[in-house]
Order: sequence, then structure tokens, then C-alpha cells
Amino acid sequence: MAYSSGGTIVSLDYNTFAQGGSSVNHSVSNINTIWGVGTGDKGYGQSTTLSTVTTTTDTVTATQWSTLIARLNSILTHQSGSGSGISAPTAGATVTYLSTLSSSISTAFTNRMNASTNATDVTGTAPTATTWNTSTPTTQQIIRTATWASADQARYFFNAGGKLILTFSVTNTLGNSKGADWASLLNTKLATIVVGGYTNSRTGTGGTVSSSDTAKGYWNVGTTNTTIISLTSASGTADYGTNRANVGIKTNGVQGSNGDVGTIMTFTIDLTDSAADTNTAPPSLPVYSPAGTSPSQGNFNDALNLSITTNITVRPPETTNLPTAISNPTIA
Repeated sequence: MAYSSGGTIVSLDYNTFAQGGSSVNHSVSNINTIWGVGTGDKGYGQSTTLSTVTTTTDTVTATQWSTLIARLNSILTHQSGSGSGISAPTAGATVTYLSTLSSSISTAFTNRMNASTNATDVTGTAPTATTWNTSTPTTQQIIRTATWASADQARYFFNAGGKLILTFSVTNTLGNSKGADWASLLNTKLATIVVGGYTNSRTGTGGTVSSSDTAKGYWNVGTTNTTIISLTSASGTADYGTNRANVGIKTNGVQGSNGDVGTIMTFTIDLTDSAADTNTAPPSLPVYSPAGTSPSQGNFNDALNLSITTNITVRPPETTNLPTAISNPTIA
């Protein structure tokens, strides 16, 4: 019979809470699927999984119940900052019916991708800055990657709340208006892109968002570069407001045997400088054409000389409740 008040605790009751049934069943709410290797977006990679009760005649001890509740509390505290509130039984005492145990495990299972805190950010090794030096409107592409040592480590990282943070640092070498507009677009309006298991966000403000797909992360972006944000400057400075930055992400597809979607996440940044100065001179000044042709009067400069550093900061899972180490990716 199912675990209930007034019933006798049998091994199947305990094993269902521990591993989903008499054998491992990742589709049923249970502790080990969340805590251990799991499959797909289930599993934190922790080593101290629960042992099962092997036969229907084995006694489920108070120590086993206590260990189960301790694992549950570690999971819930990781997810929300507080445990189940269930008091663990002690050796020698009668193990009474725990009315909220089943629902607490179901909550932990449902909220397995949640994390109340993270460990300290780790800045990736700074790559060589990209120099964008051009005298006419053009495009620039920058690619950055995060690579895990194994497919399961990538799974554990995102399942336990790890995030990747794409950062920008732009120097306007020429000191002109167009360069300043680009620096503002990347440093301030885009600022950083934060990518998790199923979502992403930007921390910057301003500009005009042409397209945005915040419901994409490691688990659901796929193996084709997918634009998660397209942002124009919209600065109102000369014709520079149409300059655009697109950020896309993808993974390299299944690499392991436990339901991963890749060991590499690739960020592709496409910059489009479409703004050539047009004639905004007052009527008393000569008209020139086509757009972008240097005027005989006025102060126009379409040249760019930018030093663009894009890096990836790693925000690891916390280790207070999840003591088994989860590897950070290598940034390139």
C-alpha cells in the first residue's frame, strides 16, 4: 500500500522516496534523481546518494529516514534558502507518519532548477581584445566559448543554478561620436548577458530591442546559433541609432549518455555598423550625395577604431548545500 498515516512502513515506501520505486525511476519525484547523477535537467552530481532497502522484509531504520530528510533539506535549502521543517526521527524511537514528506519531495523535484544563491563569480581569462578599425560602415563578428570537461559536468552546472555572464568592455580609440555611440551600446545598453539552464537576460538599459528571446538557455537553445537579443543604439546621435548588436548562443549537441545537450556553449556576437552620415547640413550649406560621401563643410566622421574585449564570467553553483564539486567550464 502507499505511504499513509496508520500504515506500516515498507521498503517500497522508502525506496520510492529515495529513487522513484523498487528500481531507479527518474520520472517519479525522488531524492536521488535530483541529488545524484540523474538524467537530463535532473541531477546535481552529488556523491552521497541514498542507499535503498533491498527487500520487503528489511527494516527501514530511523537512521535511513534521518538521512533521507537531511538530503531533502539540503536540496530545498539550495533551491529556496530553507528546508522542509520536518523533524528527523532518532534511533530507538518509533518512526511516525510524516505528513508533508511526499509533498516536500514533489516540490523539490519540481523546483530542481531553482537556486537561492551562487558561489563567487569567476572571471574567465581575458581574451585578446578585438580591434574594429574601419573607415566605412561594416560588420564585425566575435565568438566566445565555454567548454566543460564532460557532458555530465555541464548538466550539473546548469541544473544546480550555474550561469554564464557575457561581458563587454569597449575603448573608443578615435574619441569620435560614432565610437562613443558604439561604446555606449555595448558597455551600457547591452552591458552583460546572463545565461542559465532555460533562460537569459541582459543587465543593460536603453536602446531599442528589435528582438528578444529570454526563454532560451543551455537546455533548450539547440545546436544552431539562435539570436537571444538584437539591440540597436537608438541614441539620436547623428545617424548612429541604427547600429546594431546581436547576441546568439548554441551548444554542440549530445556528448554523453545521461541526457545532456552539449559540452560547449558558443556565444556569437554580430555587430553591424550600418550608419553612414547623411547630409544634415542647413539650407545654406551645399547638398552632397550619396549618403556617406564626405561633405565639403560640417564635422562628420564615419571611421571606427574600437578595442572590444568580450569575456565570460562564470557564476558557479553554491557549495554550502552541494558539497561535491561541480566543475567550471574553460573560457576561450
